[in-house]
Amino acid sequence: MNSIPRRIYDQNDTKYKIIEGTLELIGVVGISKLTVEEVALKCDVSRVTIYRYFPKGKDQLIAEVIADEAFRWLEGLMEYVGEYNDFEDIAVHGIMFARKKLLEHEILNKVLTDEPNVILPLLTVEANRIVAFVHLYVVTQLFKLKLNPELDPEDIAEYLARMLLSIIISPGSWDLSNEADVRRLVKTQFLASLSA
Repeated sequence: MNSIPRRIYDQNDTKYKIIEGTLELIGVVGISKLTVEEVALKCDVSRVTIYRYFPKGKDQLIAEVIADEAFRWLEGLMEYVGEYNDFEDIAVHGIMFARKKLLEHEILNKVLTDEPNVILPLLTVEANRIVAFVHLYVVTQLFKLKLNPELDPEDIAEYLARMLLSIIISPGSWDLSNEADVRRLVKTQFLASLSA
């Protein structure tokens, strides 16, 4: 997949209403205990309506909720870094923004704490699409840099996309709320090997 499309429904759409209602219910009952009946009741729709939009039932509904939240996260990230032109600034501010938003997502953090064995496999599937999107974005930014001629921009973009997401999810000893620390991270871990 080369890009992640923007959500194709609006706030008045029944599918949007079901996805939003499901997300709220996940925050209350979790994923394991969630039922299609509860979603139907919460959204004031019939079970038939839910199965019309999500023929595979609860599994498809959960997967689409996770995909939707990932899209929102990426849309917010792309909008936020859009004001920066320098690759270093994009990386620094993008890492800080992405980490902050990840930590602020109460429902995700609740499910990660309460049901890691349920959510982690689903996030792993969605992560591949996120990496593909970040990879595409990084490739476009690499054209602004003078790269070592021995490096393949596609390979570098794939590496950077995976490393950026890995750092955002698990920063280790790096303080991703401190701009000076993140700038040092970007310079020493990402940019040093890219320059000619």
